[in-house]
Amino acid sequence: MSFLVNPYWYASAGCTDTDALAFLTAAGITDATISTAICTLVTSMKANGTWAKCSAIYPMVGGTAATHKFNLKNPTDTNAAYRLSFVGGWTHSANGALPNGTNAYAETFLNASLTYTTSIAISYYSRTNANTGTDQIDFGCTDSTNFLWISAQYNASGFVNRFLSRNSSITIIANAANADARGFYLSSKTSNSANAFKIFKNGVVQNTQTGAGSFPNATLFLGAYNNLLSPSVLFSNRQCAFATISTGLTDAEAATLYTDVQAFQTSLSRNV
Repeated sequence: MSFLVNPYWYASAGCTDTDALAFLTAAGITDATISTAICTLVTSMKANGTWAKCSAIYPMVGGTAATHKFNLKNPTDTNAAYRLSFVGGWTHSANGALPNGTNAYAETFLNASLTYTTSIAISYYSRTNANTGTDQIDFGCTDSTNFLWISAQYNASGFVNRFLSRNSSITIIANAANADARGFYLSSKTSNSANAFKIFKNGVVQNTQTGAGSFPNATLFLGAYNNLLSPSVLFSNRQCAFATISTGLTDAEAATLYTDVQAFQTSLSRNV
């Protein structure tokens, strides 16, 4: 249990960042490798300016649903803290959280339109190169009018094996050819101005679109698509090793976030 963890152990192990300590204590994690990885991630994100922009960071460490659920930005076990609630068939391991592609999703409790107005970004680190022949969505939601989602590798007519994302209006879609579903995917909208909606794979811009429109009045689901307050049929079977929800990121911030996340995954020996 987290209340049995001695916070002074982390300091003696070299971790002094209060936000990192709060997360490790809440999750009851004492593993030295994970502790160091979390501390390095937090301090690097703070130095690079992406930490302050995030409302939710899901590092997926500890190997269980009980540890994977915590939001690094606010590691409190409440809906208001945007901790995850896992539903359906998930497999939890040291490599992350793997949805079964049939009925699995995780509720974030973060409503896109109530939290953000004209700027938002979501990310998903996929460790699985899989496309089951359905239009899988890895992270997102819709209220039937506005849309916000990421698919590392979509497979619908006209979009076969494409990295695909919608961000605001149904008419706004960004996509790029993608033969391998593994990697770090980011959908970012920085404003309603022209060319403000971009998608990134591993920190590199893949496509740019005009970003006018609003965000869905719905909460984001991880591992599936929250379609009018219920998971849709577009379930993912790609293992999640990291995810974020933030205000929109610039090209430079997207690149540095990838560098920080990839260093984090490498330190845990689960990078792709």
